[in-house]
Amino acid sequence: MKHIIIPTLNEAENIGVLIKQIYQYLDPSDTMILVVDDNSIDTTHDVVREMAQEFPHVKLIVRRNERGLGTAVRKGASLIDEGPVVVMDADLSHHPRHLPAMFQKLSDGADVVVGSRYVSGGGIRGWPGSRVAVSQVATLIAKILFRTPVNDPMSGFVGCRSPKILVDGIDYADFKFLLELLVKNRTLKVGEVPITFQDRLKGSSKLKAKTIGLYLSLVLKLMLESGSRNRQ
Repeated sequence: MKHIIIPTLNEAENIGVLIKQIYQYLDPSDTMILVVDDNSIDTTHDVVREMAQEFPHVKLIVRRNERGLGTAVRKGASLIDEGPVVVMDADLSHHPRHLPAMFQKLSDGADVVVGSRYVSGGGIRGWPGSRVAVSQVATLIAKILFRTPVNDPMSGFVGCRSPKILVDGIDYADFKFLLELLVKNRTLKVGEVPITFQDRLKGSSKLKAKTIGLYLSLVLKLMLESGSRNRQ
């Protein structure tokens, strides 16, 4: 069975639409969707439960005392015994039309597959030029400092051959987990699939001004860890 992990926080406007879109591209009888919610205060829970009535393989996990993208992903992965898994955003920025290609890449032998904005055929819609520039600079910094084997190490649209890769590879809670996976495990066979990233149309971004600080904090932690490993 295929698995999709969708972390949520107040995504009532988007999550139902996303679940229906996913099942337009993947077989509902062979695809489990795990919505890992950080105790939303809107009607996200109600929407997901309604979707579960229509699609039995939709599961809602509500976390009352934890926060953070990384730990939400790890929680969802810990509930999967085996089988490929893709993590995607709940805000419709990651279109489900890319899912078949990502699962195919995993089936072909990749340990990790990245939905990449920065390869031929990929792109970004809805971002102002300044935000694109910041994203590209962050990507360049990651590639230079850590020599990541992909063109979009900051992507949040990521698939893994096994849930164990996510459970064992994520320690930091607050930000993008792909860079951490790539830096900590250099033996992973990584593939890329071009995607078109669409900025959210409904709701508000969770990161905003915090993004740069979270990114720099992650980079510093990974640099310190890399330096410690190199000295051992």
